[in-house]
Amino acid sequence: MGIEAELTTLPTFTGSDYFISNTYGSCAIQRKVAPGEFAAEIDEIIEDICPHLISFSDNPSFVIEENFTIDESGYLVQRNTGRGSQLLATSYYGILETIRKMGIDVYTTRDLNQTIFLLASIDGYLSKEHLPKHRKYFSDKEIAIGMLASVPTIGEKRAEKALKHSSVGMMYRMKNVRGLNQKQVSRLQKIMAWREEP
Repeated sequence: MGIEAELTTLPTFTGSDYFISNTYGSCAIQRKVAPGEFAAEIDEIIEDICPHLISFSDNPSFVIEENFTIDESGYLVQRNTGRGSQLLATSYYGILETIRKMGIDVYTTRDLNQTIFLLASIDGYLSKEHLPKHRKYFSDKEIAIGMLASVPTIGEKRAEKALKHSSVGMMYRMKNVRGLNQKQVSRLQKIMAWREEP
């Protein structure tokens, strides 16, 4: 593609896998494959990777390679292997919205080949213009409400009520959460502790 590149390992404090720099700015990018590694690392992505990405770059971006289909029950299924997951499509798209509300651009591609062309296009854009700046950021509370509201049957009002008594991180370890019923707590904890089925 004629793009100058340097192979290096970026420090973990950057939260990024790729760093693109050209005449009119730079962009830090984290890349994950869904459902596989994305679903297995949801907690780390929201609480560790995204905050690092935001503090490191003026233009933080997340690229997710969507290697899945959705089964009749609404769960993500790996496209290549047909292996099921415990991640609901509604929860997945809700988590993407949570990442956007943190002030991160989210791009979805089908595979690594498409991701490479996306990175090349960002480099081309930065050679001519600045990337658009985020116009709206969300508070930690709004981000937490968005994350809880991505769990089926938890709406914004119920999420807000639950957050008056506990943080999302605390809810992961609690048996009973004020403001949520037992089914909702169970669903939330399954999403936060998701591991791919063997």
